[in-house]
Amino acid sequence: METCHVISAGLDKKVMSWDVRMANPLMLFRNLGAEIESISVSGFDLMVAVGAAVNIYDLRNFERAVDLKESSMDVGIRCVASTSYTRGYAIGSIDGRVAVEISDPFNLNSIRYTFRCHPKTKGGKEHLVSVNDIAFNPLIGGTFVTGDNEGYVTAWDAHSKRKLHEFPRYPNSVASLSYNHAGQLLAVASSYSYQEANETEVPPQIFIQKMDGSYIGHSPQVSRDSSRK
Repeated sequence: METCHVISAGLDKKVMSWDVRMANPLMLFRNLGAEIESISVSGFDLMVAVGAAVNIYDLRNFERAVDLKESSMDVGIRCVASTSYTRGYAIGSIDGRVAVEISDPFNLNSIRYTFRCHPKTKGGKEHLVSVNDIAFNPLIGGTFVTGDNEGYVTAWDAHSKRKLHEFPRYPNSVASLSYNHAGQLLAVASSYSYQEANETEVPPQIFIQKMDGSYIGHSPQVSRDSSRK
C-alpha cells in the first residue's frame, strides 16, 4: 500500500489495517464472512480471493466491493497477485493452473487466458500441485513468477505465453514470493504448508534469489542467500 500501512487477512475472515510503527491494528476493515485465501494490493486497490472469486475493494472506501471477478476455473483459488504497472492480475489454483487477465489502455489486445503451469508426474501419472503464490516483476511488464507446493519457482512471460526459466527445487514448499522494488531480487519463502501428509517438516527458510538475465530467454546467474526465520 502507498502509505506506512500493512494490510493483512486470513482464515479468520477478517481484513485488518496496521501501522508498521504500532503493535495494535489501526482498524478492522471488515469481516467478509468467508475464509480469505489471498490478498494483493496495488495503489488503493485491494484484491481479496475468497472461494472461486476475487473481490476488488477501494481502500479509501471499504463499504462494498467495487468489482467482482469470477474465476474461470472450477476449483478454489489459492493465490492472487495484481500488477503494479496497469490494470491486471493473475490467480493460482489448487490444481496447478494460473489465470491471467491484463488490460493495457495503450493496447487493444488485452491478455486473458488460463494455463496449467505446474504439471507434475508420479509413477508416469500426472498429479495436481497447488500454485501457492504469484509475483509480478515491478519493472518488467508482463513477467511473473509462480511458486508451487513441491518447491519449484518458475518465471513466465504473460505476453508470449512461455516459460522463461524454472529454478532448482527449494528444500520445501514455496509458501510466498516477493520482489524488491527494482525487480532484481526475489524473496522466496520455503516452508511446510500443511497441504500434503508426506511433506517434510523442516525449519522455514527465506531465500534471496538474484534474477539477473532470467527474463531474456536464457538461464540466469543463480545466487542464493538464505536466512532462517
